[in-house]
Amino acid sequence: MDPGRASAIFYALFWVIRINGCVRRGRQPLLRGREWFFSVHVPPDFYAGAGKKLIRQYWIRMMIPFAVDIPIATWIILSGRLVLLTWLVVGLGALIHINHLISVDLAERQARGFAVPESAAALMVSLTPRRLRDYANFKVELVLVLTTVCALVWRHDLQASWKAVAFLLYVHVGLVYLKHLIVAWRAPVPREHADEHIAVREAKRKYYLAVIDWNRAILTVQLAATINFVIWIGVAVIGTIVIEIKRKQLAKLSLRARPVKMPDLLRQAEIARWPVCYQPSAPLLMLKGARGYSINLANTCALIGLAYVAGFVALGHAL
Repeated sequence: MDPGRASAIFYALFWVIRINGCVRRGRQPLLRGREWFFSVHVPPDFYAGAGKKLIRQYWIRMMIPFAVDIPIATWIILSGRLVLLTWLVVGLGALIHINHLISVDLAERQARGFAVPESAAALMVSLTPRRLRDYANFKVELVLVLTTVCALVWRHDLQASWKAVAFLLYVHVGLVYLKHLIVAWRAPVPREHADEHIAVREAKRKYYLAVIDWNRAILTVQLAATINFVIWIGVAVIGTIVIEIKRKQLAKLSLRARPVKMPDLLRQAEIARWPVCYQPSAPLLMLKGARGYSINLANTCALIGLAYVAGFVALGHAL
């Protein structure tokens, strides 16, 4: 199939998936019932007053990616450069998740002014180190590595298709690094009902890692073989359904862990400056400041991540 036409179909399917995501995200403020606004405990009359306005503002912010997408997609379609729709989907995927993270944080900060007064929870921190190899399936990793090496050695059209190969390999490296971040991410848990919170975080961790491995497998197969586009569509649809089922199961499990107010032991609200800061005294990747999350450039993972994003932009320009 013509690459431009394949990109157009891929873009159309992306719209179906994102609409489902918008519906799901729109329900998140009330996921725990009317006593909660996301993870903020609110009074019974909250949704009759300030809560109604905050939900409306939250829904409006969910439309920001559409405002970015529609004019760019229109220009791409009118210019006939349909292959660029694939790059647009990649960018929109990142924008949607970042926008949602910022939007939820903003909504929760606005709601805390109306929250039910609660004392900060006592904390506990596990000192047991987590390693990426403890969450890796050796057989899966071996198959992915061998398949990638064989594809590069025996691929006859490597000179003609090096751009696509470079893109697939770069994305694959980024996914591996993302796995490292997910496993290494540390966070305290409340001492009360700690088992429920630990179980939920471990389930989320394994879910995210499984989704990443699924995408790595897709990239490896793309690199190793040319498969009928219809088959790819079928695989993508089945994979999306399975992921959505697992996500719903995870959402139900998350309801078992009651949100609590966490003490700010590192004074993040005072030292963090949105959107980036440099705080060696608080060696975390992300700091939660008064205006939202801030990337801490004193953290090595943050610097590597920024370098990767810069490389991705440079690669896109070169291709």
